[in-house]
Amino acid sequence: MQGKNQFIDDIWAHLKAFKQKLNLLAGQLAKNDLSYFSRLNSIPSVNEDKLKNYEDVLKKLHFEFERRFQDFSAIQTELDIFTMPFNVNCEAVRSDLQLELIELQSNNHLKQSFLNMSKLEFYKSLSKVSFPNLISHAQKISAMFASSYICEQMFSTMNLRKNYFRSS
Repeated sequence: MQGKNQFIDDIWAHLKAFKQKLNLLAGQLAKNDLSYFSRLNSIPSVNEDKLKNYEDVLKKLHFEFERRFQDFSAIQTELDIFTMPFNVNCEAVRSDLQLELIELQSNNHLKQSFLNMSKLEFYKSLSKVSFPNLISHAQKISAMFASSYICEQMFSTMNLRKNYFRSS
């Protein structure tokens, strides 16, 4: 999840997938289905209490992810507008974006452009006159730091430049 050009919606998609996998695995353990647990599956008789403990640990981990990333759930619609503006229900978004989204979704040329370009290039290509609120929204979402990669890279650069030899 670390790296260049990672937007907040990409990271959120990875986190949602991980949470769903945790739910799936906990459900499989509850049913004594060990198809995703090759090591446990190779053991002739698995203790039921151990399986229940593993299931509980996975549920606690899922709960902890829900708790720590609840802010993302709160802005899910905002992220969806940025990630897939052609699939968003216009009535479910903020009123300042509704008319612009309808215009966007009705334009087949823009839909094709969205499929052929990166998200940033697509939003840069939109008309500032026709889609000012949508462009502003995209700028806000794309400005959110998805990871600490940029900060860590900057600190590494600073550490290389601020060394003993430079000060002498």
